[in-house]
Amino acid sequence: MGKIQKGGSVTMSEAYGLLIDYEYCSGCESCVVSCKEEHNYPVGKWGIRLYDDGPWTIEGDRFNFNRIPIPTDLCDLCADRTATGRGPICVHHCLANVMTYGPVKELAEKLAAKPKQVLWVPQYKPLEAKGKFVSQNEKRHRAAAIEVKAVDHFQNTVHRADDRVELVDIKKVEDK
Repeated sequence: MGKIQKGGSVTMSEAYGLLIDYEYCSGCESCVVSCKEEHNYPVGKWGIRLYDDGPWTIEGDRFNFNRIPIPTDLCDLCADRTATGRGPICVHHCLANVMTYGPVKELAEKLAAKPKQVLWVPQYKPLEAKGKFVSQNEKRHRAAAIEVKAVDHFQNTVHRADDRVELVDIKKVEDK
């Protein structure tokens, strides 16, 4: 398996990409979720997104509706994974098995053999796409660990680890 070069130019013989057969993409978004988890992208940032094309009427009772996974500028084809011989996380987790990783030259031959496929060769641009993450919510909440002792009755309670924390006393509720 090849490596993607972060920055600089890549020749056709060195380039690796993703061939996506969107005719059979189920739209499950497992590629989106696995990528976000693998790279720990914050809210609003993705390495791959799923776009809807349709539904719209072609003619009569025929409709066009496609789900198309599209790598973003944050996609580096999982350079750390591919450097160790594993495929990109999106390919690994694709439930419909419609994503193929490999040399662009080989993928282009497969692309020519079947319609409704796209070949992506992501160009890793972390500074332009990612930039520095700055939270828009300065009063965001963090989860707090709590210890709950056995009680006869418990109702849903929210605990926060910020300046709005209030002590919550969970008392045993007497049966009425």
